[in-house]
Amino acid sequence: MTRKPYELSSLSARKRLLMVASTLPDAGYRSEFLRRNGYEVDFASGSEMALAMSRTHSYDVVLLCVDTPGLEVLATRIQRLNPNALVACLADCSKAIPALPCDRMLWKGEPMEYFLARVNALATA
Repeated sequence: MTRKPYELSSLSARKRLLMVASTLPDAGYRSEFLRRNGYEVDFASGSEMALAMSRTHSYDVVLLCVDTPGLEVLATRIQRLNPNALVACLADCSKAIPALPCDRMLWKGEPMEYFLARVNALATA
């Protein structure tokens, strides 16, 4: 069986990620792509659900979609609940860029292989 160049190694296959978005289509597609590449992915459809899940689970990466209301406040609250989690943002160049560190930005328009590579880099940081 031939490995694709962007497949996860067994070390990163144990990473757990929370995807937070107010709409499902793009986040659902990305969540499924990450699952097929070895991640455990939970999906929250809003801030309250994300906070509840952060109270009961430990995450390596929390990925907030830019359309999530109150993104900066939510990022701070999740970081307090999961101090070891890396909180990142799936940003859209056509919308305002949130006030998060630039190394924690992923972009909606990039190919899925790049998206996976960035998530891998964030998960191992």
